[in-house]
Amino acid sequence: MLWRFRREIIFVLGIAVSLLVINRSYVRERRAIENGPYPEVKKISYEELAAENRRLREILDIKAENPSLRKFTVSEVISIKPFVFPAEIIVNKGEREGLKENMAVVSKDLFLIGRIGRVWSTASSVITIFNAKSKISVIVDSTRETGVLEGGSIPFLSLRYIPADSPVKKGDKILTSGYSDFYPKGIEVGEVASIEKVSDTLFLKIHIKPYGYFSGIDEVLTGE
Repeated sequence: MLWRFRREIIFVLGIAVSLLVINRSYVRERRAIENGPYPEVKKISYEELAAENRRLREILDIKAENPSLRKFTVSEVISIKPFVFPAEIIVNKGEREGLKENMAVVSKDLFLIGRIGRVWSTASSVITIFNAKSKISVIVDSTRETGVLEGGSIPFLSLRYIPADSPVKKGDKILTSGYSDFYPKGIEVGEVASIEKVSDTLFLKIHIKPYGYFSGIDEVLTGE
């Protein structure tokens, strides 16, 4: 009789063994969660969340102290290409939040990052000041001379069309001039890192060190 139902008996025994294995695996997983690395992972996640909240509060305080920034949108950086001196940054806000092409993008310290290049429904691409396509009308704060700041020459930017007899000096602050269609006046960009006089030319060869710290940036402000 038992031989006749051997298939059914084997099937039932197989189910019993499977349930036993699953139960043991579940117990091991529970112990790993309680005693293993999982608590540390949760701790890191909470710390990251707290740090993000602190950064957002700082940005909100900055916006409250600067009326001109109240219409700026806070966006989270979700991609940086390349990582060290990025030509492009992707943020998690887009048309749905009112972002448009050519809007200025600044850091939480109000240093220039670049401008919006492309906009999608829920994300946008930022052309940074390091991008070879970037050309910005700027002014030397100490001399009030106007020049054009160009990307594509990392780790510095190139400042062009400053006269050879200019009194500009190393350390001078560079600001947006307001003459560009893309950038409001007075945004801090960087400072003069080096000055070189070139023969047979009317202009100085000047390199600018940007203020913005790009590789560790988490949030940016975007607006007009």
